[in-house]
This record gives sequence, C-alpha cells and structure tokens, in this order.
Amino acid sequence: MTGRRRRITIRGRPSVLAAILTTLVIAPAWAHHQGSNDGPIRGVAIPAISHGEMPVVARYRSQILELAARQPVTDPTLRRFAGFVSLQYFACFWGLVPGSLSDERSPFNECSHAYLAGVRKLLTHMTAMPGNQSAAKELEARMEAEIASDPGTHIVCSNSNETFDSADVIGPDWQLAPRHLPTVLTFSGFAVLVVGGFAVVGRRRLFRRAETASAAS
Repeated sequence: MTGRRRRITIRGRPSVLAAILTTLVIAPAWAHHQGSNDGPIRGVAIPAISHGEMPVVARYRSQILELAARQPVTDPTLRRFAGFVSLQYFACFWGLVPGSLSDERSPFNECSHAYLAGVRKLLTHMTAMPGNQSAAKELEARMEAEIASDPGTHIVCSNSNETFDSADVIGPDWQLAPRHLPTVLTFSGFAVLVVGGFAVVGRRRLFRRAETASAAS
C-alpha cells in the first residue's frame, strides 16, 4: 500500500511541536507510506535500518542518548539528531505498544524504524565529532559487532529500505490498528483505565457533595 507520508516538519517552539505531535498521534490515519522519502530531504538524511537490526539498536538506545547528553561540546547536527529521536520516540508512544519492533503489520513499526534509525545515526555522528570520542567509538563497535554476529539482523521488511529525514516526524499508521490485535488490546486497556479514572473522580465528587449537604443540614 502506498500513499501520502504521515509526517510533520520540525519547526517552531517546543510547545507548538508538542501540540502538533499530539494532534498527529490522535488524528485519523493517513495512508501508509513505504519506501524512501516522498520528496527532497529538507533536514539531514537518516539511513534506513533493517527490521532485524532494530532490536539490537533498541538495547543500546539509552546508552547512546546518555552519551549524547554528556557531550561537553555539541554541534547543530548532534542537536538535530537528538531532537529528532526524542520527538520520534514520543510520536511512537515510547515503544510501549507490543509488536512495535517485531511485527511489520504493527501501526507502530514504521515510526519505530524512524526513531531507531535516528539513534544509530546519532551515535555515528558522535564518533566523527572532534575531541575524545573513544566512548562513542567503543559503544558503536560493540553494537555493530552484536549486529554482525546475529543472523536475525539480516531480516528485512517493507520499512527496511526507508531513508528518513531529520526534519520530519513519522506518526503511527492508524489505518493498520483495527487489524492489529496487540494495538487494539493496548488501547482498549488504556481506554478502560481512563474511563475508570473518571468514574472514580466522579464518585469522589458526589461523596463530597453529599457530605457537604449533610453537614449543612
């Protein structure tokens, strides 16, 4: 299936970005996009990551982000990649929906490719930055050795050839959600919690009103 890419441009203030991302996440689905970027790269190109490589990179995500945060000197490209990863991870519901990495049919698979491709590119950029980057190089060597030694990393899917753009944030493909049971169950459970929370709050308010009326009488 092809169509218009579910993307937004990273511009403006953080508060505006948060509002736009929230709208993106809860909005009706746009058509699912496969393949490379629809148009010219407006930010920095982020190379594709294979389906099988994602679980390995995911295990190193926290270490890579911590290392980026400890950089004594940063540059605009590092900040761009770090911002892309942060926003993309949020848009992909922090990787909490089951099957986001492992199931190509998940509405969260493409956006998972995006944030993990960004994580890998962030590490690659750190290794090339001036100064002592021995920690970044050692971390990259360990991750790449694990990727090379795992036969499963050669597995590809329809999103494995997609080059991402640091100026775009990819949202979930909600069109796939009704046919993906883990997603249905996850959001059904979330809806139950929300409704239950409102019910508890409502009951407490009723009890307080009843107590107030009783005390007044």
